[in-house]
Amino acid sequence: MYGRIGGYYEAVTWASHDEHADDRDFEGRFANMHLSAAEPTSSSAAPTYSLVTKPPIEPIDKDTFRREAKIFQNDHEIMRIAENPREYSRFVSTRAKNVREAAEDYGSTRDSEEARYYSYNLGNKTVALLRTEGGYSMNEFHDDRWRELFPGREHITSVVDLQLAHPLVENAGDILLEYQLRRDAREGEQPLLKWYPLNEESKARAAKLGFVEVDDCNMVLDPTQHPDKWTTNSAGEWQRANKPERYLAKVDDGERRNTHVASSGYAYEDDFM
Repeated sequence: MYGRIGGYYEAVTWASHDEHADDRDFEGRFANMHLSAAEPTSSSAAPTYSLVTKPPIEPIDKDTFRREAKIFQNDHEIMRIAENPREYSRFVSTRAKNVREAAEDYGSTRDSEEARYYSYNLGNKTVALLRTEGGYSMNEFHDDRWRELFPGREHITSVVDLQLAHPLVENAGDILLEYQLRRDAREGEQPLLKWYPLNEESKARAAKLGFVEVDDCNMVLDPTQHPDKWTTNSAGEWQRANKPERYLAKVDDGERRNTHVASSGYAYEDDFM
């Protein structure tokens, strides 16, 4: 899912995509991702994943964000996915092309002092990035439709300015969005997020998460209006509806003995496709 992204390579939308087909071969493709700098030396050294209560999201600075966005742009694995639609499906290959373009066009744009940056990491691999900007008055929208859509609300709490996700770990972007809702709530605000999609894929994905169009250029999410998509977990934090309260994380070698490891029976593709 991408916020600011120009161009759309294929006439493929989320509505027309066979997501179940991708789920069927997801586990094999996910296991082959290069999540560490070195290849495992034996079968016992293969990446191990655990279920954790907090997603492996870290605040990062501007320079780190731009460096990681550059990696998305030039990542050989993403390039290979983009160039092999028969192996990964046309939809996933298109997603790879789009994320590379988004990283190139918007990964190093000028940001305000209110910009914040986050990364979602699996081991040594950054699989998603998020850049947010501060909120503003909804009076700045092109028309007044927002008054009917969000009665009593007048202020956007934060802006999803750019989101990049590895094409095989797409829902890591959704988890970053979940993280932003929690962050706004912790600051004492009822979250109201703005998204600025520039292609049909991004717009459809945003709508699936509860964003609604307020004008030709902007979509806004009030999670309280979509109990089928957003709920609160046992800690009172915003949570994607019908999703587990645990997140996939890579286990370091020294942690394996004391960690509940995700078995092959865990449908982690639900979190990542």
